[in-house]
Amino acid sequence: MPRLPFDVIVWIKKTDSFAALRDELIGLAADEPDESGGDEEIVDFHWRFDNLKEAESVAEVLTAVRQRPEIILLRLSNYDAPETSVTFKDERDVRH
Repeated sequence: MPRLPFDVIVWIKKTDSFAALRDELIGLAADEPDESGGDEEIVDFHWRFDNLKEAESVAEVLTAVRQRPEIILLRLSNYDAPETSVTFKDERDVRH
C-alpha cells in the first residue's frame, strides 16, 4: 500500500492518564489512528490522509491537547512537500 501524502502524528508519554488521553485524542480526531506503536515509555499515533484539508482539520482539533505535558509531539507531515510540514509541539529529547 503506497504511503498517503499527509500524516498527523502524535507522541504521548505513558503515564497514569494515558488511557484517558488516548480516548480524548480519538474522540477529537473522530477516528482511530491508522497506525500506532511505541514502547514502555512513549506511544505514537498516525492518522493518514490523501487530502491536505482533512489533515489540517484533524491537526487543528488535536491542538486542543498540545499543552498537556504528556504530549511530546504533534505534527502534520506533508510528504509531497516536506518544507510545508507543520510542527505544533515538539518536546523530543534530541541528543547529538
